[in-house]
Amino acid sequence: MAKMRDSEILALLGQQLEQSLGYLSGKIPQERRAAFKYYLGEPYGNEVEGRSQVVSQDVLEVIESILPSLLRIFTAGEQIVRFEPKGPEDQQVADQCTDYVNYVFMKDNPGFLILYNLFKDALLQKNGFVKHYWLEEEKKVEEEYKELTEVEYQTLLIDDEVSIDEHDEQEVETEIGVEYIHDVKITRTKKIGRVKVDSVAPEDVYVARNAINIQDAQFFAHRLFRTRTQLLNMGYSKKVVSKLPTYTNSFYNQEHTTRELYETSDPAIEFQSIDKSTDYIELMECYARLDYNGNGKAQLRKITMAGNRNHILDNEPIDDIPFSMVTPIPMPHLFFGMSVADLVMDLQLIKSTVLRQTMDNMYLQNNARNVVIDGQVNLDDLITSRPGGIIRVKGPGAVTPLATPSFLNEGLAMLEKIDQLKEARTGISRSQMGADPNVIQKSHTTATGVNALVNAGTQRIELIARIFAETGVKDMFRNIMHLVTKYQDEERTIRLRNQFYKMNPKDWQNYDMDVSIQVGLGTGNTDQRVALLSQILNIQKTLIQQGGYGRLVDDQKIYNTLEKLVINAGFKSAEPFFLDPETAPPPQPPAPDPLIQTAMAEIQAEKEKTIATLQQKREEMMVDMQVKILELQAKLKIEAEKIDSTELRKAAEIETALIKTNGGR
Repeated sequence: MAKMRDSEILALLGQQLEQSLGYLSGKIPQERRAAFKYYLGEPYGNEVEGRSQVVSQDVLEVIESILPSLLRIFTAGEQIVRFEPKGPEDQQVADQCTDYVNYVFMKDNPGFLILYNLFKDALLQKNGFVKHYWLEEEKKVEEEYKELTEVEYQTLLIDDEVSIDEHDEQEVETEIGVEYIHDVKITRTKKIGRVKVDSVAPEDVYVARNAINIQDAQFFAHRLFRTRTQLLNMGYSKKVVSKLPTYTNSFYNQEHTTRELYETSDPAIEFQSIDKSTDYIELMECYARLDYNGNGKAQLRKITMAGNRNHILDNEPIDDIPFSMVTPIPMPHLFFGMSVADLVMDLQLIKSTVLRQTMDNMYLQNNARNVVIDGQVNLDDLITSRPGGIIRVKGPGAVTPLATPSFLNEGLAMLEKIDQLKEARTGISRSQMGADPNVIQKSHTTATGVNALVNAGTQRIELIARIFAETGVKDMFRNIMHLVTKYQDEERTIRLRNQFYKMNPKDWQNYDMDVSIQVGLGTGNTDQRVALLSQILNIQKTLIQQGGYGRLVDDQKIYNTLEKLVINAGFKSAEPFFLDPETAPPPQPPAPDPLIQTAMAEIQAEKEKTIATLQQKREEMMVDMQVKILELQAKLKIEAEKIDSTELRKAAEIETALIKTNGGR
């Protein structure tokens, strides 16, 4: 079979788009639009002139109460994720990967704002989305050079990053002959690649109806807008870009309109500009599994449609869909979950109705109607109500106040019941929303009761945090890791913990690691965790005093406890307060006690004195010994000389005797 033609691809993608979840005519966009209006506290459309029109904002209160806790859970520490090695030999690589991926997300990208938008979209509009991809941008710098030699000029010509804008060549006489010098103006274009993470509006996402998750979806699309200049910088040809029609709201999206009304209050505003280079073009990035090659096997391809979706800008095979998703209340076997707003919207409507009726009742009580006898009352006096005013009547009983039954108590009781239902559904108590402590005390008279409410809300928030961590957040960081190891081909120096480190993600390609999310989840509220950690620290101190150092507790264990204490106290890191034993330099010996130092000096002086005395005595003994040795040697010499003299005399006598004896013969 032949490859699919562009017309066939456009027809197929158009059909999948119209049948997708999230398309403008579906149920999901209507529910998300309603949630956005409830969050803003917009009127319901049933308001009556002259009656109360107050709107309760329970959706806003609950979402804005959950968000700070969620963001703190994920961003309180230095690291959002950790990469765990499969073996001890990979620990160093895992640590480097952890540091670098967290750096890319929080420093190279606005990590905190991305998480804020992601979580808020999920809490308000069912699902939150992020897009993560490798972005190559061109940086152009104009340069000018004077009197370049021929060799220098040719070096510029062979540089792929250089384009010659102006060139002036001149002949000059030299000692070796005629040479050429060059004056040039150039534009140096350098491509810079980086990981880009974007938050994506839920209304700009479309997914196949049978999808359960992003990666297994047969069809996924992202609607976005780019100017003509941006398209040119992305590498598309000027000929193609110039033919694309400008976006004119032809593809009507009620969710976009709701958001735009909040921002501009003018739905007629379009994306057109007098400067055509800044005109916006509608793009639809489609990720579809289709038999493009005609071999009977579907493959995942990225196909970008532009303009009125009659133009294909690119069509290329890809490994995976570059999106991640979170939802606070997942629905098993369904793509879209439930938002926190879904739990509260009906209660907000009921509460608004009760508030309006209660306020109308109070107004009627404070401004009661009257029964008057026709013709017996001056109506101008009656209508003009002012302190000290008079009403002229022609007889007694001409004006009788009309009693209005009060249901203030019933209204307040109903409002209290609605708040209780809201707490039961969301787990978020009024104490966590900053309500009046006196109100809480009326319903929950003990500290235990208040703590129970707080803990219930904390557990609900921690469940949402764990769901976010194990789904979209983990997927996002895993994909960031994949992107840097695949595309970053240069070593990079980054600053961490006040030190500079060299990182080269290419070295991590052959390592298999797991992603773990450091969300800091625990039991109880912050005060309880601080109290428990303080108890643990006291136990560690007791163990050290009892000789358990090195067996049950050491410096690292104590540091871990202190680090948790600091983080739960609201600080981002323990680094400003304590040194990590793993990275701290060897401890310096403590300064000696001055008294001990003085005593040691005295002892040393006495020692040196004693040594000197002993040395002197030794020398004296050596001298005496030497003298005695010399005396003994002298005596021995004298004795030897005496012996020698005696022996000589005896020998002479013997010789004389022999002579005499021989001569006598």
